[in-house]
Parts: sequence; C-alpha cells; structure tokens
Amino acid sequence: MKIAAVAYRAPSWKVTNDAVLTHIDKCNPDVPAHKKLPYLKVVKKLLRQTGAETRHWRDPHIDEKASDLILGAMDDALKQANLVPNDIDLLIYCGVGRGFLEPANAYFYAHAKGMHRTNCFDITDACMSWIRATHIAQLMLKAGTFKRAMIINGEFHLGFHDNWEIRGLRSLEYSFPMYTIGEAATATILEPSNTDWEYAYSSKTEFADLCTIPLPGHDNFVEPSPKVGHNGIHKFVSYGREIFEAGTDCLGELIKTTLDDPSKNVLYFPHAPSKKIYEEYMPKFGVPVEKLYLKVYPQFGNLVSASIPVGLSLAQAEGNLKRNDPIALVPVSAGIVASLVQLKF
Repeated sequence: MKIAAVAYRAPSWKVTNDAVLTHIDKCNPDVPAHKKLPYLKVVKKLLRQTGAETRHWRDPHIDEKASDLILGAMDDALKQANLVPNDIDLLIYCGVGRGFLEPANAYFYAHAKGMHRTNCFDITDACMSWIRATHIAQLMLKAGTFKRAMIINGEFHLGFHDNWEIRGLRSLEYSFPMYTIGEAATATILEPSNTDWEYAYSSKTEFADLCTIPLPGHDNFVEPSPKVGHNGIHKFVSYGREIFEAGTDCLGELIKTTLDDPSKNVLYFPHAPSKKIYEEYMPKFGVPVEKLYLKVYPQFGNLVSASIPVGLSLAQAEGNLKRNDPIALVPVSAGIVASLVQLKF
C-alpha cells in the first residue's frame, strides 16, 4: 500500500500557552485568587515541561466550522493526488471528534463531495484510530475489494469535550492533558502497491479507564471505575502520567521485539501528546532523538488521531520526508495500546 496524498487543515486561531491560561482564568471568574493563581502557575509549568508552545482552535469570532476544515482537507488531498471525488471508492472517517454516533460520519462527507456510490464507515480507537483505519484499508485494497481509499478525520473538541473548571491542584492529575489539545482535520489517500505496511501492536487492557470520554449510561455497560467521569458526561478525563508509563512500556517492548536495529536510518513519527516524553524515553529503547519527528506537538498540541498524518504532511512539505523513504509510525493511545508500523513513504 502507498500514500498517494496526505493533507491537513488547521483552524486559524493560533493559541499560545499564555492564551490558554487566560482562557482558564476567564472561565473561572468566581474562583478566588489564592486558589486560581497557584493552579495557573502549575499549568504553565506543566505546559512548558511537555514542550507545548502553541495549538490551533476554531475561532468563534469568524464562525469556523469543523466541516469546512474537513472538506477542505479532502479537497487538498484530491488536488495533490490529481484525482476527483468519484475516484475514491472507500471513505473511512476515523478519530474521536465526530458529529454523530449513528450513522457513520463518513456518509455525510461523501455526500457533501458528491461521492454517492462510495462505500463508507467509521473507525474509533482514540489516538490509534488513523493507524487502525490504514490497516483495514490495506487489507481491503490488497483483497481487491476497493481500488482507492481516503481516510479522513476531524479532531475538534473545544466546546464539546472540554472542561475549564478549576477544581484544585489535585484535579490536574486527570484534567491537565485537556489543556494540551489542539484541533485539525486530515485527509489521506491510499492506493495498492507491491509493498505492504508491517503492523505490530501491544495492548494493556487493564488501563482502559485511564483516558475516557463517557457517554450517558456508560455505567450500565461496564463495571464502575473511580477514574471515569470526573469532569462529567461527554467530557475528557486523562491520567496523563499513568498513560505515559504504561504506554511507553508497551512501545518499548514492541521496539525490542520488532526492530533489529532501532537506530537505523529511519524517521520515526509518534502520536504526540507530549514532546518531552518521547525525547526522554525513545533513546532508552535505542532510538536516537534526531530520528524522531517531534514538530507536531510544539506547533499544534495533541491532535489525537490527526497527529501522524499532520506530521507526515509537515515533513513532506519541509523536504524532510521524500517518496520511498523508510519510516516507522510509533503512536501510543488510550486503551492502552501501542503500535509500530513500518512502511516506505
């Protein structure tokens, strides 16, 4: 399988760390200064430690919509590949950001682009969603079921899954990761080739409750967990430090058992919920820091399932990634699951 095109669109509002702090401040007018100021000080320190600098959010003053950015990314990918919408016979929508539980979100975007006979479905697996979608697409393309697939996502969460209430320093244990979230849409076009992508996964399901966005009635489907629902229904809760510890163990084991020489001339693309965590841990697994593409998180924040396609698009535009370059995708996601995907770009 090969990538025929990869494109992204980010919202226009470029938000600094200081702007995030200002937003938290404005959302908590009744919180006394003796409680608010220490909270903001710790948030600022944590943002700096993770390597966060800016992220992009939809600008409410100009009515930016997720749909416009998703459709724009689709247009960019089609133009890049010199294709028209009906050249795509499989459309997969992936990721956490979505407008519908039913039907698949992909149908709406296919309809908007005049893809009236295109097969559609959605894939959801937190930050691993794009990887899962490419794996399924490869199997379908290889089987000859489809000739060309497009994977799209719209990771837009502000106003939907966010929570800005100051509840004390202890709450940062599970609320801080939300302050790192950025927004973006991506579109990736995949075509058959003579070379398969090689996929490897490692999961630790006992940590499933570390990063959640619960639905109404969720406790009727699973056993109750004291880690779920702290910020309310539909709101993001993430125990970042525990996820990093469990996730890096999974990834380290994958690298150890899958790669003969992790230091070889390959560019690694992580999902980036933090820049520092990869700088700290990957050398322990034999991967030099200079082999890591870590520009996404400082510029865009945590883009959930959009992180890797944005990284590929950026690296290609910079000239750091060229056709047929060997690369490895190394995301870690809620679940907990890590993956290592080897391919030629």
